[in-house]
Amino acid sequence: MSSSIQQVQPPKRARDQRLDLARGVMLLIIFIAHVPNNPWADYIPARFGFSSGAEIFVFCSGIASGLAFGRTFLSKGFSEGTKRIAKRIVQLYTAHIGSVLVLGSVVFAVDTLRGSDILAVRYSLELFKQAPLTGAFNYLTLQYVPAFFDILPMYVVLLAMVLPMVALGRVKPVFMIAAAAFLWVGMQIMPLNFTGDPVTGAQWYFNPFAWQFLFFIGFSFGIGWLNPPQRNNRWLFWLSVAILVVSIPLNFWGFWSAFPLMDQLNSLLYPPDAITRLHYTRLLHFLSLAYVAYSLVDPAMGWLSSPRLTPLLRIGRNSFPCFLAGLGLSMAGGIGLDIFGMGAVVSAIINIGGVLILMGIAFGLESFMAHRAARSGYPIKRPNLRSTVPNNGGEPGHIA
Repeated sequence: MSSSIQQVQPPKRARDQRLDLARGVMLLIIFIAHVPNNPWADYIPARFGFSSGAEIFVFCSGIASGLAFGRTFLSKGFSEGTKRIAKRIVQLYTAHIGSVLVLGSVVFAVDTLRGSDILAVRYSLELFKQAPLTGAFNYLTLQYVPAFFDILPMYVVLLAMVLPMVALGRVKPVFMIAAAAFLWVGMQIMPLNFTGDPVTGAQWYFNPFAWQFLFFIGFSFGIGWLNPPQRNNRWLFWLSVAILVVSIPLNFWGFWSAFPLMDQLNSLLYPPDAITRLHYTRLLHFLSLAYVAYSLVDPAMGWLSSPRLTPLLRIGRNSFPCFLAGLGLSMAGGIGLDIFGMGAVVSAIINIGGVLILMGIAFGLESFMAHRAARSGYPIKRPNLRSTVPNNGGEPGHIA
């Protein structure tokens, strides 16, 4: 993806539904992937390639952050941009703390009723039982990040890194890209990470110092410091397709069972900490996937305005609350599988039911906002389904 760097302030942009669609689809995939012992998780896109929905979501959030906060830095100055970033960090941190307080209470209540510690172990919440004060302190200081609750802490750090990165970019945009790339390379050689569990010594599952590279690539597109690559470049397109095709037998478990060599090659190319440090195989696979999608999906295509896509677009536009709701739904789904088994009917009810609930939550949020806007006398802003480039992704619903 060759791109040229520019130092101009981007003009006001219309919203690109592709960004919302990608985030909506990824939130549903993340929900399915986060349901413990979910049979449907064996068939999510991540099983057919090195990268997963995490890369797509971080990249899209980087674009959204560049649009939301980058414009503020360029038009209103560093001080105002810093205020907006700080406010968002507080929101994410508060949501992270609150999500564990609420869902952790559910975990302990269910474990008590069942007379076991199954859920506490599954979600790495034992420290709260063993040493409540120590667990609370380490959790509040982000030194204790339970399993399945590791996304928001990463975003807190990524947003904190926006300040020095934008400072570099305002000198010259290439400095920001170079710094992000240099830091990512460093994480492949000598990883630096935060402690995620003071008892076991485990580190954060998503190392923000590695994942920042993907985030700031997206941020650079959003703020306008990177131009989009040329669409439908013949050689780049087919090279990207080849990378995606070759990765399928190396990752899909169906090939592993029939051809053990594929499993061996996967182990050779994909180290155990590949997710944590955003290994080059994941980054290369994602960039290939992104370029193929970018080349094939024209923002002016008629199907983007299809009513069938409206539920997904709503979820994408309200990604933050839908992400938090997905955490609770995935936990409930895991409990349901524990109680009723992992049969085809039960799995279908849990997965389809969770998807429908997320769609309902997104519909309810937009209906509420529209009703409130109508009562206040302000015009209701409706997205332009045929827009060509992203708009301000910094609406109340976006994660980063």
